[in-house]
Amino acid sequence: MHKILDGIYTIQGLRVGRVYVIQSTDGLTLIDTSVEGAEHGIARDLAHKGYTLKDIRRILITHAHPDHVGALAALVRASSAQVYAHALETPIIRGEKSVTYAPNYRDTAFTRLFSALLGIRGMPSAQVDRIIAEGDSLPEVLPDLQVIEVPGHTYGQVAFYSPARKLLFCGDAVVRFGGRLSLPLAAFTSDMAQAKRSIKKLAALDVETLCFGHGAPITHGASAPLRAFANDL
Repeated sequence: MHKILDGIYTIQGLRVGRVYVIQSTDGLTLIDTSVEGAEHGIARDLAHKGYTLKDIRRILITHAHPDHVGALAALVRASSAQVYAHALETPIIRGEKSVTYAPNYRDTAFTRLFSALLGIRGMPSAQVDRIIAEGDSLPEVLPDLQVIEVPGHTYGQVAFYSPARKLLFCGDAVVRFGGRLSLPLAAFTSDMAQAKRSIKKLAALDVETLCFGHGAPITHGASAPLRAFANDL
C-alpha cells in the first residue's frame, strides 16, 4: 500500500479505479473496490502491511459504476464488511436497477472493447447496510469524516471530507489524467451540467490532500488547482 497520510493509503497495482484504505481503531475501511477480480490484488497489497481481507470492517462507495463496485460482492463475502452507499446508488449495487451513464450512451462493440481493455467485466450484486446522505458524519471511520453529495457523474455520487485533515475523497467528481484535472468522461456521466456544479461545490472546501477515483492523489496544496479548474468551467 502507498501511504498518503498517517493511516491513509491507496492500494497499488490495480488496473483501473482507485481504492483507498483508512486505518480505524477497529480495523480497516475501504473507499471503493475497483473492478471485478480486483479483490485478489487488494488482498495481496493489504498483506504487505500485515492485514487480510477479514480486517476490512466497512466499505464506503462513492458511486455505482463497475470500476468502483465490481469487486464489492467478493470483498463482502471475504470480510463481512458493512457497505455504505447513497440511496440513489443502492438499487444499482443490489442489482435491482441498471447502471446509469450518459443519456445518449449506447452499448456498442467499441464501448465493450474499451471496457475490456480496462479490465472491466461484471458488477455482481451486493448488499448495502447503511444509506448515507449529505451531512452525515462517519466518526467510526475518521472523527470528523463527512458525506458530501456530488451528483452529476451519477445521480447519487458522494464524496468524503475530513475538515481537520483537509482531506477529500472525491470519487469521479473530478479525475486526474496525466497530472491534469479533468471532467469525468462524458460517455459515462449522467448529467455533465450538474457534474460541473458539484465541482464548484467541492472547490469551496479547504483541501490540502485530494484523492481521486482515477489518477494519483494531490498530497499538498490541492485547493489551488481545484479552484482554478472550477473557475474555468
